[in-house]
Amino acid sequence: MLDNTSIYLKSDTGKSALADKFLNWHSWVLLGYALFGRGFSYLGVAPAYIGEITLLFGLFTLSINKSIPKLLKLPHAWFLITFMVWCFLNTIPYFSIYGLDSIRDAALWYYGFFALIVATLLLGKPKRFLFMVAQYERFCRIFIILIPFLWLIARFIPLPALPGAGGVRIITLKPADAMTHLSGITAFFIGSNLLQLQPLLFTFMFLVNLGVVALNANRAGTLAFLNAFSIISLAKYKSSKIWRIVTIIILIVVLTLIINPNIFEPLINKVLSIFIDNNKSQGSKEYRLEWWTYLINTTFSDYFWTGRGFGFNLGAGTGFDPVGGGVVRSPHNGHVTVLSRAGVPGFVLWLLVQLSWAGSILAKYLQCRRKGQTKWAGVFLTLLAYWVASMTVTTFEVIIEGPTGGIWLWTMYGVGLAAMQIYKRYPQIFDTEIESLESDVMLK
Repeated sequence: MLDNTSIYLKSDTGKSALADKFLNWHSWVLLGYALFGRGFSYLGVAPAYIGEITLLFGLFTLSINKSIPKLLKLPHAWFLITFMVWCFLNTIPYFSIYGLDSIRDAALWYYGFFALIVATLLLGKPKRFLFMVAQYERFCRIFIILIPFLWLIARFIPLPALPGAGGVRIITLKPADAMTHLSGITAFFIGSNLLQLQPLLFTFMFLVNLGVVALNANRAGTLAFLNAFSIISLAKYKSSKIWRIVTIIILIVVLTLIINPNIFEPLINKVLSIFIDNNKSQGSKEYRLEWWTYLINTTFSDYFWTGRGFGFNLGAGTGFDPVGGGVVRSPHNGHVTVLSRAGVPGFVLWLLVQLSWAGSILAKYLQCRRKGQTKWAGVFLTLLAYWVASMTVTTFEVIIEGPTGGIWLWTMYGVGLAAMQIYKRYPQIFDTEIESLESDVMLK
């Protein structure tokens, strides 16, 4: 177990120390987003919220870092940079028209800087990669213990709203975000021995989290976890950990159904509503499908090259006011949003960015599994499971456009970029004394 994160960031001076401080700061910011949701994202003073402050800190750190050439050797990094540049070109012309709305919508692509920042800093020193893995191990412990309590507090206690946050309360959790994190944590525990918790203790906490969050989750969160858990189960079908969890879940479900056959009806309806029609959600489903179809058709015909740009209201601007009133700027489908705002070239770049990364992560996982490198395999399986869950949620909700989901997604993307290169050059990193990593010879 990586049980002492301090040894990975020894006292240093100058630029290296600043990079270490950023990664330490950023890891705790990620924890804040996971535990408190939108409430945490409003810390600060508009427009300088905690996410933007952290991004500026990271960009400054990146600007004085000497490891950028290492990042530029990675094809995946160039895919991302090209995508971001294309989106930038589709943002600038609209700033004078839509003002801050352009910047708000541009978060969809400028949060990608977190991937470039994190990847560059981790490639600079492999001990930082070990630090981030250790911080994620700590995150897993904190999350599975605290999130059920925080969820119940937010649900049953009238918490105060933050000033200037439009009524958003201190703890405002999204079920889909919580289920995405639970997907990654499950993969991290089952896929490797880096999370050293007693199997029964983890299984108990896993079931508590699943029970508290899943029963309140929407369709996107439920499907995201099911997709990720299916990937984990296929990858680790021989693992006693996965069978222990599955067996206990089956026993609990059977016993619960015997006691109360209708208790799982709301959850079942949520899952089935994704695939079949029902009276409760059919109107919303038809509205979204009609909206998506309209945006896709008009983008391919009238806005093929540039899309509608960043700043344009994709809801009211196209005549699709949300069901039940309110204001919805994006169609609750990140992929359609990219297509609508960046045109077909931007959408193709988006697919290239995501699918090339996921395919490479999967290939690395299979390679590590063949070689019996359990810790590395666990890292790559965690990244893959998190990506599967996140992309599932992206198909049904606004996640990559906001900090609670977008910053997490691009940070994991950056960790994945670094992980692939570090594994290629330094596969023994988990079994090497930290002092031997100081020279960084293998990553030059």
